Amino acid sequence: KAFVVWGEKELPKDLKDSRFYLWNDWMKLGADVKDPAIYEKVSRQRPGECAVLIYTSGTTGNPKGCMLSHDNLCWEAIPMMNEAIKSDPSIPISGHRVVSYLPLSHIAGLAVDLMSHLYAGHELYFARPDALAGTLVQTLSWARPTIFFAVPRVWEKFEDKLKEIASTKPQFLQNISGCAKGDGAQKVKLQQKHQAPPMMYSVAKTLILSKVKSALGLDQAVAFYFGAAPLRQPSIEYFASLDIPIFNVYGMSETTGATTIHSVENFRLDSAGFADPGSDLKINNPDEHGEGEICMRGRNTMMGYLKNDQATIETIDNQGFIRSGDRGKIEKDGHLKITGRIKEIIIGAGGENIAPVPIEDNFKGEC
Repeated sequence: KAFVVWGEKELPKDLKDSRFYLWNDWMKLGADVKDPAIYEKVSRQRPGECAVLIYTSGTTGNPKGCMLSHDNLCWEAIPMMNEAIKSDPSIPISGHRVVSYLPLSHIAGLAVDLMSHLYAGHELYFARPDALAGTLVQTLSWARPTIFFAVPRVWEKFEDKLKEIASTKPQFLQNISGCAKGDGAQKVKLQQKHQAPPMMYSVAKTLILSKVKSALGLDQAVAFYFGAAPLRQPSIEYFASLDIPIFNVYGMSETTGATTIHSVENFRLDSAGFADPGSDLKINNPDEHGEGEICMRGRNTMMGYLKNDQATIETIDNQGFIRSGDRGKIEKDGHLKITGRIKEIIIGAGGENIAPVPIEDNFKGEC
């Protein structure tokens, strides 16, 4: 309905569009509003009160409305941006660029696109409505984001397209590309061990890897993330070979998005990362391998489900931990390993517990 322009003292004199306002002029539009109910509502606002409702996907029944407070949202905005800044300290916090294409009614879109933007003040580019139908790369090539978060399906589409293009190249180019990818994979592997890249990495980067990133519009990106669902390990390793280490951020709508994070100084591509500063992880009823239900607690814990006390009690325990329904373990270095779903466990005739997710992953890998 309107464009509010920040940081300018006047609009162009030839601008005839009445939808444009300078910030101060826009703020003055509310000066004549005398309705006391509005000011009463504003004065009653507190950090711990509900700011938004995010509805769950309904995988365990009817969708439930997660009540997220102002404090939940502000707290959640900080960790990912802070870690992204460490990826390249030369980029000021307001100098980052993010492309928004996920639904803003989804916790990922709300937290990554809007709340982190309010915290950091970086540039936010909105993709076209048909982004997920194939135009996202065009927007990425235009915006050249420095931080890129994608759901697994987007990364999979990128992978399929890149492999399709590669298969049409002459064999000698495929051989050169294969060598470059080997150096890219080795570089990311050594990076996780805090070691220097291989000798030929800079050549591989110049000849092949930087060109692939540029084709995706990710040549300026310093931090890559995925979340909301699992991404197959072969896909993670494929992008690592392109010098695109994708960090898994793990969380739920009930935890205002991510509860785990990776850092360029401390990341593992086979894990979901470590707990955000200020968040706690625990494993309920661990077995002999340390595996059990993943539970999370922090200032990002939701207030509860709207008008559904019973579901709230079943989800949040008496210590304030949210029961995720996911199975996993916390390894010695503090990284979280997700191994399956509690409710997806199959009990065999011999009493053995079978997690179907690894079977599905292997099956998809063979396909």
